[in-house]
Amino acid sequence: MGVLEYSVLISARPEHVWPGYTDPLRIPEWQTGSPVILDVHGTGDTPGSTYVSRRRPGSARTRVLEAEQPRRLVTRTEVSLGLRFDVISWLEAEADDTRQSLRAETRWPRGLGLLGRLVERAILNPREAERELTNLKALVEGETMN
Repeated sequence: MGVLEYSVLISARPEHVWPGYTDPLRIPEWQTGSPVILDVHGTGDTPGSTYVSRRRPGSARTRVLEAEQPRRLVTRTEVSLGLRFDVISWLEAEADDTRQSLRAETRWPRGLGLLGRLVERAILNPREAERELTNLKALVEGETMN
């Protein structure tokens, strides 16, 4: 199992960050890798909601496990070869801002060995986490400034 933790301070209240973060159709606006969102069922912020995201070279299915609006979201994403990763996100108010923190954990079948570790490093890339949350910050702050 691999773990990545990252956070960013966003100049907006949690209730303004939540919609941009949890709406599957908005993911291409802030996530890296040019994801295409397909097969959306639910709102993305209620337990049981699912969506499929496609990036090269494959696709992944994400399911919302827990959601406590606008403070906490837990998702599980399954990709090929039995690899999955769980993401726990917290949105905590700090004065008029939001501290968005996430913890991502990967799990893969033991038989994947080195391949599992390579995929894990690609998923748990601190630079990508920083870029994505910085993109989300810019998106939300741009919307709340208008």
